[in-house]
Amino acid sequence: MKISRKEDTVRVELVNALSFTSTHSIKENILKYVDSDVKVLVLNMSKVNFMDSAGIGLLISLLKKMKSNGGKLIVEYPKLGVQKLLEMTKLDELIEIKKKPEPTTGSWGDFDD
Repeated sequence: MKISRKEDTVRVELVNALSFTSTHSIKENILKYVDSDVKVLVLNMSKVNFMDSAGIGLLISLLKKMKSNGGKLIVEYPKLGVQKLLEMTKLDELIEIKKKPEPTTGSWGDFDD
């Protein structure tokens, strides 16, 4: 996990799993960087391949912390399985989710003879 802070934004690059065995230490490490001056917490989840209910709890806890600061939580680039879990639990309605752009296969103009 990599954590960096620039002005009022903290960026976190999460890896592997957000599960019962890892979320406590992840939360402790993130909260070391999040004080009342932080208005944006960005979680890059492009390298997270598994998330269970403890991971959902972590996101809710971080969301509450950011709202109490008058800020926001952004989740970037979750893998499809994690993204589906966020949608099934309706967290995508509470947290800003930035998805990877869908790959394009070209346009109809590419098929002109």
